[in-house]
Amino acid sequence: MNNDRPRQICNVVFAVGQAAAPAITPMLGLPQVGSVSDRYPTYVVPAGYAFSIWGLIFALSLAYAVWQVLPAQRANPLLRRVGWLTAAAFAGSTAWEFAFPAGMYGVSVVLIVITLASLAVAVARLAAWRTPFTGTERGLVWTTCGVYLGWITVATIANVAQALSAAGVVELGLGGEAWGMVMLAAAALIAVFVTRATRNAGFALAVVWALVAVFVARRSPPLLTQSAAVAYTALAAAVVVGAALVLSRGRRARTA
Repeated sequence: MNNDRPRQICNVVFAVGQAAAPAITPMLGLPQVGSVSDRYPTYVVPAGYAFSIWGLIFALSLAYAVWQVLPAQRANPLLRRVGWLTAAAFAGSTAWEFAFPAGMYGVSVVLIVITLASLAVAVARLAAWRTPFTGTERGLVWTTCGVYLGWITVATIANVAQALSAAGVVELGLGGEAWGMVMLAAAALIAVFVTRATRNAGFALAVVWALVAVFVARRSPPLLTQSAAVAYTALAAAVVVGAALVLSRGRRARTA
């Protein structure tokens, strides 16, 4: 017998928690995430404007949490399939928002990987779901998980790079620029695979948003992390992911 109520409550608690954490951390004497990030500039951190996507992610997560807690959704088989995964992603994100400002960079990497893995499994399960989504399920489950996973895919790479920088391990045997290009190429390959496999537009568009912001950041101050090579690698990666989305949608249209 499924015990759905704890799953529903966990999603609400942690969806609210991740949205409220940026306001709570200063009350605890912790710095803002952005100011901590600025201490460890790397070649793969997106431009500051890109982080506004968190507003969309928080809004989608809260809407999803409110909808899934409704009594009518308690036994929804789709939510039973992914609900604990979304709760884990929200919980990981909430904890990360305290760990990173507190300087617990190794812990922050573990937490963001938990968030990434939870969302990746959720999106994979949604893509394999054979029953057609309702309009609400597509908007609040499929899109929320896709957008969140897309942003976290690139954010994980940036978090790992900053954790390594904080530990004094900057290049791992490569030049800083070369290491940045390798990480961006890896992100693009992963994003193309996920886009082709799931056809989740929210995922692909969030990745493109992040990669374009990496391009902008590498063409902007500070001089320390300016790099034409990394910038155009990021831009090329964004184009490749965008093309994968177009091709996957075209394939869907032909097979419909």
